Amino acid sequence: MQQSQREAVTPVPGLDAARRAIADSDRRLTHYRAALDAGANPATVVGWISQAEADKAAAQQQLISVGAARRTVLTDEQIHDMIKDLGNLTDRLLTAPTDRKTPIYQAFGLTLSYNTKTRVVTVESQPASSVYVRSCPRGDLNPHAR
Repeated sequence: MQQSQREAVTPVPGLDAARRAIADSDRRLTHYRAALDAGANPATVVGWISQAEADKAAAQQQLISVGAARRTVLTDEQIHDMIKDLGNLTDRLLTAPTDRKTPIYQAFGLTLSYNTKTRVVTVESQPASSVYVRSCPRGDLNPHAR
């Protein structure tokens, strides 16, 4: 977790470029409005203004997305506190009442089979997640690889 947090804090390429693009768009918009006031052809200037506003909006969106990503970065201390608050999950599972364990075991898709002769428990897990093995709907597209 700490490594992924550090990677999230690394400078984001294009951040300065986005800020420069916003400043450039603002400068262009100021000039275009001045050109309109000076009597330039409105049809031509409207096209320039539309392009400058589109460039500015794209750069602002890039800044917003980077800002959202940076707001989710946790400090190392926050990560340690979260882990400490969780406590030892093994101990919590062992001491939890059976009715509270059932949903967790179901989510893991756990099946336990006890063989009384060999005194062995076989544990199988098929998690209820989107990770699964499936076959190609068009059949085997690579028959020579068998």
